[in-house]
Amino acid sequence: MKKRVISACVLVPVIIGTALIGGLPFLAVVLIICGISAWEFGHIFDRHDGIRTPLILLVLSVLLLVLARYYIGIDASHRTLTFCIMAAMLCGTILCEREVPKSALSFVVLTTGMVYIGWLGGYMISLRQLPDGAVKFLIVMLMVWTNDVAAFTVGRAIGKHKMFKIVSPKKTWEGFFGGIVFTMLIAVLAQRFIPPVHAAVDTLQILILAAAVSISGPLGDYGESMIKRCYGIKDSSNLIPGHGGFFDRFDSCFFAMPVAYYVFELIRYL
Repeated sequence: MKKRVISACVLVPVIIGTALIGGLPFLAVVLIICGISAWEFGHIFDRHDGIRTPLILLVLSVLLLVLARYYIGIDASHRTLTFCIMAAMLCGTILCEREVPKSALSFVVLTTGMVYIGWLGGYMISLRQLPDGAVKFLIVMLMVWTNDVAAFTVGRAIGKHKMFKIVSPKKTWEGFFGGIVFTMLIAVLAQRFIPPVHAAVDTLQILILAAAVSISGPLGDYGESMIKRCYGIKDSSNLIPGHGGFFDRFDSCFFAMPVAYYVFELIRYL
């Protein structure tokens, strides 16, 4: 726990500071998060399933997708994803021609990593580029962090009913719903007492957002747990003391950020 707290004390100010600054500093942080997460994602399959995935191509494709989201926006960046998938297929074909074992699975890992981490992770950029983007991004991060801590705390205190006994044995329904309740409570308090949040969203809107993030964030966590459980590992790496890897730390964001982006698109009409 001491290591977790120290790591959080380093990561949280960096994320908050660069989100407020925006521009290239924020882009650099997102590139680091997504790039390292992509490497960890591909390395899981290479290390435990004997797949020789070109990790450099995976990381470069993910970085390219994030850069495309920053420079040309969400409406045009799908073109970049299209060509990245084509490049992955070409790479798989070359590996097969060279008689590399499981080359078809290398293509699957490449394309999945591109979409999962590059495309979904790019929504951190898209969210920050919305009107009042810094506030909206930090609202979502606050919700993700609150949900994570609250679900863990409530689950340890009163959790009895397992959600996924195999995928994530320590997660309980009590923790899940506790995370939702506390996230909605903190969200309402933030909307009431923090002026920039109050100006960006009203009470109904932030309740809808909190509910959506509280459900989608854990789904990202369970998804990564499923991958790790299949290969019998605890962490994607040990780069962040007390937290594991970047993929472990930001798995919830890869689901919460796209959902939050479209919730903000929806609540414009409410």
